[in-house]
Amino acid sequence: MQKLTTFFIALLFISCSVLTDKDISELHINTLLCENQNNPNHIDQAFPRLSWQMSSEKKGQSQTAYRILVASSLELLTERKADLWDSGKVMSPVSVFIPYNGKELKSGQKYYFTVKIWDKDGIPSEYAKPAFWEMALLNKKDWQAKWISAPRVFDWGKRDAAIKRAPQDSPAPQDPLPLFRKSFVIDKEVKSAKAYISGLGFFELYVNGEKIGDHILSPAFTDYSKTVLYEVLDLTTDLKRGENALGVMLGNGWYNQVSNDVWSFSRAPWIADPVVICQLEIEFTDGGKQRVLSDESWKCAPGPIMFSSIRLGETYDATNETEGWDQPGFDEKGWQEVRVVRGPEGKLKAQNIPPVKIMDELNPKNITRIGQNTFIVDFGQNMAGFVKLTASGEKGRKISFRYAEKLTPDGKLDQENIAHLVGNSRFQTDEYIFKGAGTEEWHSRFSYNGFRYVEVSGWEGPLNEENLAACFIHTDFKTTGKFKCSLPLLNRIQENTLWSFESNFVNIPTDCPQREKNGWTGDAQLASETGLFNYNMLTSYEKWVNDILDAQKPDGMLPGIVPTSGWGFHWGNGPAWDCALLQIPWNLYLYEGDRKIISDAYPAIKKYLEFLSTKSEKGIVRWGLGDWCPARAKTPAELTSTAYYYQDLLITSKMAALLGVPEEQSAFLAKAAEIKTAFNREFFNPDTGELINPTQTALGCALFMQIADSSKTKRLAAELKEAVTTSDYNLDFGILGAKYVPNALSNYGYRDVAFSIINTTRYPGWGNWVERGATTLWEDWDGKSSLNHIMFGDVSAWFYKNLAGISPDEESPGFKHFNIEPYFAPGLKWVKAVKGTNYGDIDVYWSKSDKEINLKLKIPVNTTASVLLPPGNLLIDGKIPEEGKEGIIQFGFVKNNNKLRLGSGIYNIKIL
Repeated sequence: MQKLTTFFIALLFISCSVLTDKDISELHINTLLCENQNNPNHIDQAFPRLSWQMSSEKKGQSQTAYRILVASSLELLTERKADLWDSGKVMSPVSVFIPYNGKELKSGQKYYFTVKIWDKDGIPSEYAKPAFWEMALLNKKDWQAKWISAPRVFDWGKRDAAIKRAPQDSPAPQDPLPLFRKSFVIDKEVKSAKAYISGLGFFELYVNGEKIGDHILSPAFTDYSKTVLYEVLDLTTDLKRGENALGVMLGNGWYNQVSNDVWSFSRAPWIADPVVICQLEIEFTDGGKQRVLSDESWKCAPGPIMFSSIRLGETYDATNETEGWDQPGFDEKGWQEVRVVRGPEGKLKAQNIPPVKIMDELNPKNITRIGQNTFIVDFGQNMAGFVKLTASGEKGRKISFRYAEKLTPDGKLDQENIAHLVGNSRFQTDEYIFKGAGTEEWHSRFSYNGFRYVEVSGWEGPLNEENLAACFIHTDFKTTGKFKCSLPLLNRIQENTLWSFESNFVNIPTDCPQREKNGWTGDAQLASETGLFNYNMLTSYEKWVNDILDAQKPDGMLPGIVPTSGWGFHWGNGPAWDCALLQIPWNLYLYEGDRKIISDAYPAIKKYLEFLSTKSEKGIVRWGLGDWCPARAKTPAELTSTAYYYQDLLITSKMAALLGVPEEQSAFLAKAAEIKTAFNREFFNPDTGELINPTQTALGCALFMQIADSSKTKRLAAELKEAVTTSDYNLDFGILGAKYVPNALSNYGYRDVAFSIINTTRYPGWGNWVERGATTLWEDWDGKSSLNHIMFGDVSAWFYKNLAGISPDEESPGFKHFNIEPYFAPGLKWVKAVKGTNYGDIDVYWSKSDKEINLKLKIPVNTTASVLLPPGNLLIDGKIPEEGKEGIIQFGFVKNNNKLRLGSGIYNIKIL
């Protein structure tokens, strides 16, 4: 027997060893990524992470090994000469976030890579089409450019005095925003040219008269005393032999915020005049190099933007435009010398998130004249952005645009619901002054608004549809998810959620795009699963987690808004908000497989938990905002805050296990057990075992957070179901309960009840907002406050997790393995959902009739899925399922349901 076994092993070895590159796998590599991006030019990590996506017509395909080659030139890579890194054949199914492990990478250099993989049968693929990444400036010494600013018209002392004298309802005095220029000569053929540039608060770069890129409101907002982001812009095709000119226009942005509001950004520690730093690196075809640096040689002059404020709006005087200011050959007479300044204190880092862009343009739905020269324009959709003007006017005529979400009963613009926390009489108001040169086109550059309606004043004659468009803006993250179903109400709720999510991600996740534009941590963490189901949010969330790290105080305390000028440490924070520091990294791990963000945040998380322990009294945390904006019943904040403390400890214990510190894991689990005991002692009647204050939020919290003793959960779930059904399926919770209640009902066997409280137009609820004409999610159930908030936005994630049934597997994160358990809800005829992952798209489509349910699934290559379906006779691709056939790894029954474990591929399933 032993000799026979040895013979078969030897035969297997021989058969494997004779495989050559001529035996090509049906498994193909489609996409190569560096740091989750295609051919990025701004990588500033010493060990960038590489990933790839695969495809195959064959079911059940997966990777068993890979080989990565990295070279300093495309020619070397083509010859398979990896002069920087050859990983060798690595036996591993991992295809995402593999750290580069070769020779030291250098600033500004371009690196090429390719990958070869082996499939489940050990057959190799062809090498993938090469991709590349470029390093940014890795070290402080790489920066030779200087921060420069405009000359001061008057000193800071006089300006401060003017601010103090100014009425509280008016903005501080402003000088016109500056223009900068620099001319230089090129006498060789350009091989490559990159500008490393940051302009604060925001900037636009022009080369030889043309604006570079279609991004706006750059760079992304940070705490400028800790971190300053710069962009890397490719100018290779924009430069020419002979004289060239760089031009920079600056905006105040958040760096020099001037509005009088309760969040104190006008007194931020970083506040100063707008500044710019620019380093242009040019490489010629003959190997030579040239640098153009921001320094004393640059020139400056006032520009046409006379006023700019992120909340108050912008005034643009086209009569002050200077023709040719950004072009070669311009006469710089009258332009002044710049000031070289120290600049912000923050460390310069490459901006790794997508830029903000104009993502869509909407035409007016209705235009109404309300005065001789005044009109109300309704764009039919609440959004973030500004109007684009296309019109002609006599020189010096001023047109004003005031933005709002609603109208008064008599049809006038109404800003009352969004302006009351900003003390200036001017709010969300843009102004344009015509230069009188035919048709002029304009939109604001360094400010944006939240609006559906625009009041246009100062307009003579008829206002036509072609004169105005609404520019919808947000961070240009890729849409990777899709949900649609047979019920128009649910589709509208989904659309409203996406409009609010996108409107509230302009460089950072915000609460609302009009009144505040603040990065409220509670809003962001509650909506993070919705973000990860619908979009590629990895780099955007990673950036904002770093903002949270920058905001943390030495004692571990966190503010309620991030970035912050210093406001939010004494109100607006608390465990339900602060948990963004833990919840978003954990969700990035679950949904994307990102371990690095956990290791980066872990020290700050431990520090925060130490701080939170000082706020605990015998295990109870009596601090925090609690269930904000409830419908009716108020839930004690100490209940939800204590539950979040418990959840924080559990999440951190899992992080400790991932990072290989078991003693810390044990300590966090022991502390969590203490908090759980205290919670059950404090909030449950010791005699009856019932929850003392059984609001829907309290019941949902105890279940969803899994903090109630296991002996109580069955009764609590039934009690929550009764609380909803006996109130005619009326919801009664705020933003925390909006996540707890539907998910708790679903998790404990009452998906039908959760579905019923969402699929209704009764007050209060998401559907009631739709019934009342909402095009976004609101801040409160009554619609008295902001009409574009994302804090009730977890409902979209509920659609994916329940109606489509897609959910991540904590044991195999990033959707390497995942679960599919659709809910075939009564009254719902079909559901279509797509969830993009690092491995490819997960597709779920189901439809049903009286006789059968049809389910079509697409499972990405190199992943597996557990599928749980209701009882019934099963056919897969027209056949009775059999383990080991057609990608079916496992088939059986559990709790009277069908349970499948499937490999990659497309499956057509019938339940009869």
